[in-house]
This record gives sequence, structure tokens and C-alpha cells, in this order.
Amino acid sequence: MKLKIEEDEQLVEPEITIRCPKIDESIVKLSEVINNHFIRILGKKEGMTTILNLDEIYYFEVVENRLFAYTEKEVYEVNYKLQQLATILLPTAFIQTSRTMLLNIAKIKRIRSLVNGRIMAILDNGEKTVITRVYANDFKQKLKG
Repeated sequence: MKLKIEEDEQLVEPEITIRCPKIDESIVKLSEVINNHFIRILGKKEGMTTILNLDEIYYFEVVENRLFAYTEKEVYEVNYKLQQLATILLPTAFIQTSRTMLLNIAKIKRIRSLVNGRIMAILDNGEKTVITRVYANDFKQKLKG
């Protein structure tokens, strides 16, 4: 693979083009990494607003009609509706895994099948979450790439 970087002062924002003979799994994963890097989410905690990179977020969860972003050690409230965020994050490593959760599949360490078609995901930070049977097939497809 060749990497070529060109500086163009006329550009307002970075522009990335991937040229390849065929789109394979490695190209798809590369585009996801790039997408994740440039999408930022604003999170609020204790009156302060923090800019969160997608690659540091483990999951988003709705609790008492409020949406929260969970990182390895912190929890931030975000000003989105879950479905709105699901649409924005569609081309990234995030997928809806229950009625109230979007999960970053890049943060999954292990998975295990449960009864009734559900799946247990164990995350890099040791947390466990369940993918409900309604979302299990989409989850499996996203894992396959």
C-alpha cells in the first residue's frame, strides 16, 4: 500500500480519497477508522462540555429518557435522540443492540451466545452487555464486515 499526502491551501477541510483495485474488508475497516476519527460528539458532565472522539466511546445508552456516552471511565450526557445518533453513526463501528443502546463493536473483547437468540458482549473494560434477539442478526452482519 502506498500513502501519499498532498498539501492544498485552497481546501477548507481535509479530503481523503482511497484508491484501490477492489474494496475488501481491510479497505472497509480503514474507512471506518477514518470516519470514526473525524466524527466528534459533544458530551456534558458536571456543567462542562467535552469533545469526545468516537474511538473512545464504548456505547451510548438511554437512561430515564436521557442519552449518555460511556467511555472507559467516564459517563457524559449527549444532546441527541438515540435514533438520530444511530443514523449519524451508521457508517461507523456503532450498531444498535437494544431499544436503548448503540454499541461500539471495536470495543468488544468476546461474545457468547445466550438463550432465546440473545448475545452477550464482553467489552475491553470488562463490562458486559446483552444484544437482544431483535438486533442480533444485524449485529452478526456488522461483525462480519
